[in-house]
Amino acid sequence: MRIDITGDAARFLPEAETFLRRDALRNTVIASSVVNQINGNFSGTRFLAVRDEDVVGLAQCTDDGRAYLGDLPAASIPSVVDTLVEHIENLRSVEGSSAEVDAFLAHWSAAHRGTHRLDYTARLYRLETLHAPEVPGVARQATADDVELCLAWFADFDREIGAVRALDEERALRLIGRGWWWLWEVDGAPRGFVARQTEVFGWARIGPVYTPAAWRGNGYASALTAAVSAAIRAEGADVCLFTDLDNPTSNKIYEGIGFRPVRDFLNYELSR
Repeated sequence: MRIDITGDAARFLPEAETFLRRDALRNTVIASSVVNQINGNFSGTRFLAVRDEDVVGLAQCTDDGRAYLGDLPAASIPSVVDTLVEHIENLRSVEGSSAEVDAFLAHWSAAHRGTHRLDYTARLYRLETLHAPEVPGVARQATADDVELCLAWFADFDREIGAVRALDEERALRLIGRGWWWLWEVDGAPRGFVARQTEVFGWARIGPVYTPAAWRGNGYASALTAAVSAAIRAEGADVCLFTDLDNPTSNKIYEGIGFRPVRDFLNYELSR
């Protein structure tokens, strides 16, 4: 088996497309990262393919060291770790299904004297029958006039979950222009925010979902997520999202509007 790594998403996509389409829901993170990089929505991700003539496994890693593992042949994982260590200056986290992550961590510890700590477990959900709640207010797509508010709420969300993302006004306006950022309004005042991803291979992913603390508990997140899900469905795509398994509130509200669990993914912090 051979390991290839590249930051050229346009070259990577046709080579990986057959594998990505094989389970487009499972591969939503890598597929949307590739397309977003091609379209200029985001940048700074390298894509890794395991080849045995055809592509038989995929992974990706951001330039700041956040690795994400797709399905990988067990025998390839030590080489995947070695390749990432060689090309990424400071690996700081890895996420994937338990089989891939366990093998990754074993080689990370044994060959690179690395340590690890479980950060969180993410659960992938898919939408089945949509149940839109009756909540005061209305959903609307964000406009350029909302960019300052949206960026502030995006930053608040990242602070709450401990994420670090580079999102400037130019990029935010591009995402707003694509119709991917939504607000829930009550009497003309925004009360919640939902973002979505582009549709790739029949699936569009929702997230992040954020309601400021002062307005939580009113059903705004449920209502807006349902509205955005309905808009995606109207485009002919299926809908998925991730939750933090340790957040029972978010898991409950998504299941309440029709999302059903698919698979769990473990995220570990790395150091050495």
